[in-house]
Amino acid sequence: MNKLILEATDTTPKVVLDHLENTFEISGEASPEDAKLFYAALFAWIEQYKSYLYYLNDKGDIKKNLVFTFHLSYVSSSALKYTYNFLQHIEELKPLCDTVTIKWLYDKEDTDMEDNGKEFSTMVKIPFVIEPAP
Repeated sequence: MNKLILEATDTTPKVVLDHLENTFEISGEASPEDAKLFYAALFAWIEQYKSYLYYLNDKGDIKKNLVFTFHLSYVSSSALKYTYNFLQHIEELKPLCDTVTIKWLYDKEDTDMEDNGKEFSTMVKIPFVIEPAP
């Protein structure tokens, strides 16, 4: 299993999905030209990670506490749909972990991003921490 690191571009967020360091972050602008193609890599990674967690659980390893941090400055309507789908994939990890939490950060003046976090928190069964970015 490899980590997934994608550097931010003008239209895509920085992605850090590193199971070895237990670091899961998506930050920046999410308005890729082809949202389906961009998010396909994230969906593939999370499916591999789910298999990895099944393997660890079968071995009797200690279950993990996961925090997925989102700090998006903008999300296009197509990327919003795929962000929600990604959150659904994260939700599927819950039975394999001790805890799974979404940390949704937003810039203080960005009430749209705050509202997106609040709406997502009602759509998936994962605890959300919604707060202004430091």
